[in-house]
Amino acid sequence: MKAVFSVLASVIFVSGLTACGGGSAPAPAAPAASGGTGSASTPAAPASPAPAPAPAEAKKQDPVSIRFAWWGDGKRHEKYNAIADLYEKQHPNVKIVREFGSFNDYWDKLATQTAGNNAPDVIGMHATYVADYARRNTLIDLGPYVTSGAINLKDFPPAVQEAGKVNGKTVMVAQGVTMTGWNYNSAMFDKLGVKYPDYNWTWDDFKAKAAELQKAIKDNGVWASVDGSNDITGVQVFARQRGKDLFNAEGKLGVNKDDMVAWFSLWDQLRKAKMIPDAATTEQYINVSLDQGLFVKGKVALAVFPFNQIPLYQNYIKDGEVRALRRPLDPQGKEGEFIEGAYLAVTSSSKNPKEAADFINFFVNNEEVVKIFKLEQGALGSSKANDLIKPLLSPPEQKTIDAIQTSLKTAGQLPLPPAGQGAVRTLLVETAQSIAFGQSTIEKGAQDFVDKAAAILNK
Repeated sequence: MKAVFSVLASVIFVSGLTACGGGSAPAPAAPAASGGTGSASTPAAPASPAPAPAPAEAKKQDPVSIRFAWWGDGKRHEKYNAIADLYEKQHPNVKIVREFGSFNDYWDKLATQTAGNNAPDVIGMHATYVADYARRNTLIDLGPYVTSGAINLKDFPPAVQEAGKVNGKTVMVAQGVTMTGWNYNSAMFDKLGVKYPDYNWTWDDFKAKAAELQKAIKDNGVWASVDGSNDITGVQVFARQRGKDLFNAEGKLGVNKDDMVAWFSLWDQLRKAKMIPDAATTEQYINVSLDQGLFVKGKVALAVFPFNQIPLYQNYIKDGEVRALRRPLDPQGKEGEFIEGAYLAVTSSSKNPKEAADFINFFVNNEEVVKIFKLEQGALGSSKANDLIKPLLSPPEQKTIDAIQTSLKTAGQLPLPPAGQGAVRTLLVETAQSIAFGQSTIEKGAQDFVDKAAAILNK
């Protein structure tokens, strides 16, 4: 986590959906070159017994090279390479040059490439990075390709299509969408004799369930819930439930001291009641791998993580089922969730934007690709596509689709995160730790967070 925080703070800031077509749609026609043939003033060409192919037809046979970059681990590389291989097989004149690396290295390298006007044609993009890249005009507008059908988004829900837009222009197409929510292990609840939480719970329900769990827990070193005070996504949802945004439409801080006092107080009350881990334990586990975390180790009953990670957790939890819960609503039931996910974009430095757009269409619409990609970046955006792959999925993966599609019905959009969001994320972690360790009062911590976050965003 610290590595991610570090990269997000240092990188210039810029979270496969499918419609089930049976192949890639044709790209929009290229504009006619100035001074081309066919005008009334152009002399007729001499007769020829064997006319040469039309320029457009000849161009189809021209070799084209597309650079494609993404982040991920070894298993993801295998999937992406298989998809690129499939495209090359169906498009013999196109060569996909692959560039990939870890999440941290990917964004460092992309920032350098973009600054040097040498970015790959097709790039993996994320909702928390896109704003700065788009505002600096380093991503092309894919709207014309969507309008022509060259990129087919007809089965993408409106909310998912809107998530790919900046200032009204489509600059990225979703590969997969997810939501970050609460999750629990059914076996732990069964063992404790505690009824499962209701999916549509409130913050009052959350606190009551935590108290019920902790009363039933007899072991030291086991808690009802993780400490969520350092979760910036949680703060964003909490702010929206209060009619605000952590980052407003102008890229400035949208919360005040009172909002942050309310947030930190919620977790402080749970900590003092020993319903969440003490500060030292939270710090100890903050950077461990998923399989070594508090939830997998059975040290907490409730944990917060993206729904697309349910299968990953289930791989390590053999006793019981990992089940999803939405973010708690405020007592009046106000919602605050928003769409997260991973996307594909075409850079403005691309020499082959038409072919790059066609590759994106292939990636998100080809049925063979859908079956390869599955839930690699979350649920597919198209209900039709999810229905296609669902029979191929394990029960935990099917739960992922169900949880995300349910959340999509109420999820909204955030204002695009501004440059400096990474530094604010790190600041939240530091402030939450300071309060948890008793090094700062809630009042002082909240004020310090607001002052420092505002200064970061005002640069």
